[in-house]
Amino acid sequence: MKLVESINSMEFFVSPDNNKVHKLEAVPHNGGAENALENADSPAMAETNRDMSKVALIVSLLVVVLLVIFFFGMNRNIAGLTDEVKSLGELRNEMSTLDQRMVQMEEGLPSAMKRIIAHDMVNDMAMKAAYLGNTLEDEQLRNRMQDVLMSLKEVRGALE
Repeated sequence: MKLVESINSMEFFVSPDNNKVHKLEAVPHNGGAENALENADSPAMAETNRDMSKVALIVSLLVVVLLVIFFFGMNRNIAGLTDEVKSLGELRNEMSTLDQRMVQMEEGLPSAMKRIIAHDMVNDMAMKAAYLGNTLEDEQLRNRMQDVLMSLKEVRGALE
């Protein structure tokens, strides 16, 4: 399309395919940006701006209140966590004390355990010797078992 002529703010174009002339006219704007600017000074627009400023003020006050609530809530949670961390430090000290006590107990435990196990074994052998001493038919073997039983009782007495 090529510009043919411009007369009184109207433009004419000729299309290249069939050589027709097209007339272009200016289209009036209905409520565009220019219209909004013209209405900005109107009383209704001023009232709307005042209403929107009230809404913005209320929203900002609500945001400030929510931030204060959030701050104090987080502050309380952090204080609680601080107390928990302090109690964990005390717990660590108690655990080290218990570990030291366990080491002391383990040092004395093997000899005590050996004595208890030996005492148990001597009791078991004494019961078996008593049973054999009562069931054997040979008098000489029964006397020997009684001697063994007496020796076991002496050992048991020494272990206690």
